[in-house]
Amino acid sequence: MAELLLILIGPAAGGALLHHLWTTRPARRRHSGLAVGQIPQRLRRRPQMAVRRAGGAA
Repeated sequence: MAELLLILIGPAAGGALLHHLWTTRPARRRHSGLAVGQIPQRLRRRPQMAVRRAGGAA
């Protein structure tokens, strides 16, 4: 009898768990928060804020 209950309740519990995990997942980042020309922190080697400059002639 217990096996029958597990067979009937198991998929419903699994589906409810998946639904809960899907609805409570963290929101996607919409934008990085960087200004135009700024280099992301993890792409830089220095901890200071770096700004892209024009080519060598400018």
